[in-house]
Amino acid sequence: MKQWRDLSYLPEGDEKQRDVYAAIQDSMLLKLLAAFDPILVGTYPIGIYLEESDIDIICQFFRIDHYGSVVLNSFSHLPDFEIKTKMIRGVESMIARFRFDGFKFEIFGQHTAVEEQYAYRHMVIEDMILSGRGEGFRKEVLILKEKGLSTEEAFALLLGIDGDPYENLLKFGT
Repeated sequence: MKQWRDLSYLPEGDEKQRDVYAAIQDSMLLKLLAAFDPILVGTYPIGIYLEESDIDIICQFFRIDHYGSVVLNSFSHLPDFEIKTKMIRGVESMIARFRFDGFKFEIFGQHTAVEEQYAYRHMVIEDMILSGRGEGFRKEVLILKEKGLSTEEAFALLLGIDGDPYENLLKFGT
């Protein structure tokens, strides 16, 4: 199984992945959020990003007020900064967005351990599927994403998964 916490795969990736790595390093994001177990997830690690894709970082907090304070103090000075709290699938979540080095960042925090969060679990399953299905499948995912489907919706459609793609992709991967 890949070690997703170690970003050494990014500088060895394509040009965009190298740029993502540089932006993450230059932002000091992983150091600033180290107390919250940050992990890069989403489309960049597994190579199914679009030009407008966010750099997605997930975190675990124990006290949302402390986490929110750290996020505000660290990133509120950046362009297009916004932060909100909402319930996602019954779990209190905090989402911050901003721009840095030409990229859109999304920092997502929950009380849930990062390896148990949907974004991480989806990425691991999607990587496994991509590894088994090859380049043609990856290109089909990208075509569907360009048409407006989310990553999970594209995978579900191509794999014939009915119902809620976010829930049922997790079942497919078990």
